[in-house]
This record gives sequence, structure tokens and C-alpha cells, in this order.
Amino acid sequence: MRYPVLLATMALGVAMSFGHAVAGGPDAGYGAREVGTVRFIDRALNLIQLEDGTELRTTDARMLKNIKEGMRVQVDFTNDGAQNEINSIAPVAADSQVGVSPTAGD
Repeated sequence: MRYPVLLATMALGVAMSFGHAVAGGPDAGYGAREVGTVRFIDRALNLIQLEDGTELRTTDARMLKNIKEGMRVQVDFTNDGAQNEINSIAPVAADSQVGVSPTAGD
């Protein structure tokens, strides 16, 4: 009687740990938001490169329609382990302070 219970417990433990490993796929990737200046645009490949070397791609060419080289942008993207895929991209005003929160009290 003890062995079937032990075997069932072990099988359940393996199944649960395997399920967690597979849930995100081989590499669950990550998401990020970055502000940078566009160094290069390849519209044929729907690709932009920021000044820091970050390359970002999109499958929707309309996302890059109003983006120009030298423009400061905020990009929200995900990385699937192979490349960065743009979720959203928007110009940033030169005088804005993206990512800076006000200090409490002076």
C-alpha cells in the first residue's frame, strides 16, 4: 500500500515541476521600456536601431510611419530570446524627463 502512494506522490511532483518549466516555454523572454535616440531605420525590414545599439523590430510597418532617424523615442518591447519585438513606440519631447519621479519635499 505504501508504494502506490509514494509512486503517485513522485509522479505528481514531477508533473508539477515540469508544468512550471514548460509554462513559459524554452525561454519566457522579458519585456522592457526604453528611451533612446533612433540611429538607423530599415523600413524594408521594419527595424530600428537606437544609439546604444539596441535593435528593435515590428511586424506592423505603420508603427514606424512617423519615426525618423535622430528622433528621441520611448519604446515598449518584448524579447523572445532571439529578437526585440516592438509593442509600442512614440516620440518623446526633448524637454520631458521620462522615468524621473519627483522628489518628496525640498
